[in-house]
Amino acid sequence: MKKKQNKILIVDDNSSIAVLVKQIFKDENYKIDSYTNPVDALISTEQEKYDLLLLDIVMPEMDGFKFAKQFTVHHPETPIIFISGYGNKEKNQVKSYDMGSYGYIEKPINIKTIKAKIKSIIKIKLLKDELISEKEKLDNIFKFSDDEIILTDENFNTVSRNNRFFPIDMKNFFDTLNYLGLKNECSLISNFKISDDSHILLNINIPGRYTNANISKIYDTEGDRIGFLIIIRDVTETVKIERQKKQFIATLTHDLKTPVRAEERALQMLINGDFGEIKKEQKEILKELLASSKFMGRMTDNLLTKYKIENESFKIRKEYNSLKKTIEKCVDSIKYILESKRQVLIVNYKTEHEYFFYDDIEFSRVLINLISNASEYSQIKKRITLTVSEKDNQVSIAIKDNGFGIPDDEIEYIFDEFHSSAKRFKKVGSGLGLFITKKIIEAHNGSISVKSTYGKGSEFTVLIPQENLSEV
Repeated sequence: MKKKQNKILIVDDNSSIAVLVKQIFKDENYKIDSYTNPVDALISTEQEKYDLLLLDIVMPEMDGFKFAKQFTVHHPETPIIFISGYGNKEKNQVKSYDMGSYGYIEKPINIKTIKAKIKSIIKIKLLKDELISEKEKLDNIFKFSDDEIILTDENFNTVSRNNRFFPIDMKNFFDTLNYLGLKNECSLISNFKISDDSHILLNINIPGRYTNANISKIYDTEGDRIGFLIIIRDVTETVKIERQKKQFIATLTHDLKTPVRAEERALQMLINGDFGEIKKEQKEILKELLASSKFMGRMTDNLLTKYKIENESFKIRKEYNSLKKTIEKCVDSIKYILESKRQVLIVNYKTEHEYFFYDDIEFSRVLINLISNASEYSQIKKRITLTVSEKDNQVSIAIKDNGFGIPDDEIEYIFDEFHSSAKRFKKVGSGLGLFITKKIIEAHNGSISVKSTYGKGSEFTVLIPQENLSEV
């Protein structure tokens, strides 16, 4: 079956808007008619049908409001988006919405904004046509769909539903949510009702089930909102399977942790000569193996920590620790990684105190992740600097490298889950190190930031608040 072609009408005395919209949708199934003269547009389009009208407000022959009034006589079902870059913005907005417009866009046009609005409004327009003009088609959907489909009026009173699984014996959808104790969902829907958004996606987790809900506003041919279409999909089995996957990964990771630790200890003993002297060449190979084993150990630790964070079982246990000893311990655990690349780590202590309040195990994970990253993304023989300082009852740890740096378009995503620069350098990486590092620091009520110049290096700065440092 051939897909319906969406038709857009653009009336604007400046042809640049039409050129822009045609360029945006050049590869999609859209037919776009445009006019720079509103009078010509009224005459030429009287017998046409459109899914959307983009209408300029300020035009010499006829302003957009007058055009809209005449246009809707023959096209009452066509949604209108008013466009303007001049005049009284607030007055124009109010007047446009009073006339039943679906949106108001200011010039200069933002490509992403106008594309999203056009697609969203056309989608709602098509949905409205199905609901209002093709009731029989909707009845068939109700009959055969596995999803819960609920049609309500403007006040969320139930008009029709297909009774799949949602316990909505009450007459009002809102009353049902309140009865189930879903106050957060009620708040989200209340805000959506008074917003300009055409639809909202949210989770409605009724007792014994996990569901995803899509709620869309419905308008009549006059452009007045007359109700809501609520489609609820049961995703209980999907959630259970996803949890089983995560549980499997967590269990596997936990089981891997013990042999990896044993391997590290055995390799360390061999390097130390506990089983007899070994040749220099053999020692170098063992160091490489140990570095790889420690990398595997960090990955398993990160995966386990991620699992704890997701299941809200991640907790820190803060006490006073020697930061100097923590740093020395961390450096010792990754010294072979630094040695393999002949890199030098310089530690500067610019602090009056040695003891600070933090979780030694988790904060060690932070330091190891940051130092390892600095080494991994720096070239051979490069210098890495770690500086400890105090400021305003905070301890600051800054780790600076002279490595590859981070591109500007990656900076804002650098702490996101599974974001990794490894592929860019053909390296192996899970994309969890910095994500978990940030979570650990936030659990300490601290913060982490990064400054980077692509091609020259990066500096990560961790700030952890401390109380009563003067008394330590």
